Amino acid sequence: MNILIIGSGVIGLSTAFELSLRGHKVRVLTRNYEEGASWVAGGMLAPFSEGLEGNLLDFSLESLRLYPDFVERLEEVSKIKLFYNRNGILRLSLTEEEHKEIKENAERYRNMGIELEEIPTEELEKREPNISREIFGGVLFREEGNVDAEKLMDALIFACESLGIKILIDDITEIERSGESVECIKGYRDTYRADFYVFATGAWSKSLLKVPVYPVKGQILKVKGLELEKVYYSSISYIIPKENHVLIGATSEDAGFDSRTTLSGINRLIEGAVRVIPALSEAELLSVKVGFRPGTPDEMPIFDFGENFAILTGHYRNGILWAPASASLALDLIENGSISRYFELFSPKRFVKK
Repeated sequence: MNILIIGSGVIGLSTAFELSLRGHKVRVLTRNYEEGASWVAGGMLAPFSEGLEGNLLDFSLESLRLYPDFVERLEEVSKIKLFYNRNGILRLSLTEEEHKEIKENAERYRNMGIELEEIPTEELEKREPNISREIFGGVLFREEGNVDAEKLMDALIFACESLGIKILIDDITEIERSGESVECIKGYRDTYRADFYVFATGAWSKSLLKVPVYPVKGQILKVKGLELEKVYYSSISYIIPKENHVLIGATSEDAGFDSRTTLSGINRLIEGAVRVIPALSEAELLSVKVGFRPGTPDEMPIFDFGENFAILTGHYRNGILWAPASASLALDLIENGSISRYFELFSPKRFVKK
């Protein structure tokens, strides 16, 4: 089948990659393949540290379990060794109230069979000497981890190119529809036709698809000078070790597509990180980057479909985590006509006033 993916973030490229492996002829249409949130994401695979529940947790667990095979396929095709850290994430509490909430979440997850360890303050001080004495305690979620998002995106680009997927650069001017079908997509440079279309347009979805997705600006720091083994996640910062550096993230700003790095944002990130790990005050600042998460009013994704198209957008903070499962939704729909329950659960119809 001739398939056109609109969007070149982690959702679009992962979907293109998986479809091409199944023998489909795939093209990717994008305005700028380095634009968006994926290239500057923290890369955390953290459904439990995020406190997710219900359908969102179910979807996250499906994607988390798909990750090892997804990484293996991607490394094999791209010939790039990914940084895929599965040492767990330590969810820290800064107040007694937070500690109570995190313990309640931990108990709920433990009852689901999730592997975790509650670490009281005294034990935490012995095992984690870098952590501030302000910390009340923590929960180590052993099934969580992180992936280097930059390397992941590089690998997806290389894999897509090696599979013969063309990445087309153009600005879309119109999506021509007929009933429940897409007839073609018009751009400044050309008109694009396919048998099936997948819209993975991230923070730019609202103008194209009329769905309630808006940009949430995030600034993130890259530093070096301290070696860490796992992610430290708190309500004021997340500190994410990579191969040769550490990421400190991230702001969450309602600032439209303002791509400026700001002193106020940088200061908030530094203050939060140093409050958790004081030694980071001596780390070398390598860079500050900005990305735009695709937010929705309820912070859940938006999935929809028609006769010859699917919409996968609104992944907000968890695009990296949800990429394998999102690609799987499109794959099952295109190849088997299988409509996942998540198309109904995360349908844009939930925003229609009754």
